[in-house]
Amino acid sequence: MTMPTPPLDLTGKIAWVTGAASGIGREAALTLARYGATVIAGDLDINGARATAETCGGEALALAHDVSQEAAWAACAQVVGERFGRLDVLVNNAGIMMSRPFSEAPVEMLRRQNRINVESVYIGMQTAEPLMKAAIAKGAGGASIVNVASIYGKVAGAQFAAYSATKGAVRALSKAVAYEWAASGIRVNCVLPGPVQTNLGADWEPPVDADGRPIDPAAALAAWASLIPMKRLGVAGDIAPMIAFLASDAAAFVTGAEFIADGGYTAA
Repeated sequence: MTMPTPPLDLTGKIAWVTGAASGIGREAALTLARYGATVIAGDLDINGARATAETCGGEALALAHDVSQEAAWAACAQVVGERFGRLDVLVNNAGIMMSRPFSEAPVEMLRRQNRINVESVYIGMQTAEPLMKAAIAKGAGGASIVNVASIYGKVAGAQFAAYSATKGAVRALSKAVAYEWAASGIRVNCVLPGPVQTNLGADWEPPVDADGRPIDPAAALAAWASLIPMKRLGVAGDIAPMIAFLASDAAAFVTGAEFIADGGYTAA
């Protein structure tokens, strides 16, 4: 007997997206809203978060949110609880990417990325748990956490050692919590984007060649794209639909899984 496939419908779900002012976070928020979710757009850039929320429409809410601070998570969760009384979806998307040769990279580069890329996911999942349990108690069939990692947490990338370490940690953390919470109805999955054109790398050092001479950023991006079998960099719209699927009841039996969207970069 063939079982019907649940439709990709997020109507009635409350979805919190971090780093929602731009890039993958903004596109994820807009996509979730298009499928019917009420979106909470969080970002340090409150103006950008407000713009995202306004575009999402409905009861969408914008929050000023420093994901590296536990107190900020608690304050935002209080607002979410008072406004909606539940949470169905959390997308831990906020992150930074810093690049430098390993021998020249100070440990503070690792610490900063760890605070934003890893600790925020850890705190975020803990913060979401009671709100998600409230949703389940009110009749939701389950709740979903989607953590955005990177293919560089899986494969090597030149000058990305600290970043790779943090994204590898997100992968491991996602699996561990998914296993622990599987029976609770809270699903945890991980999305691993490949090279995507966003402002995530705003903290990169200017690209240089082997002799230390500056490389035109457009040329650097073109060279990066040439390494991808599909011969292009990804865009945020390549990642957001995967996040929406994992947020939906169509993925009700999916937890502890990793989904790669990289144009074939890791296929070899």
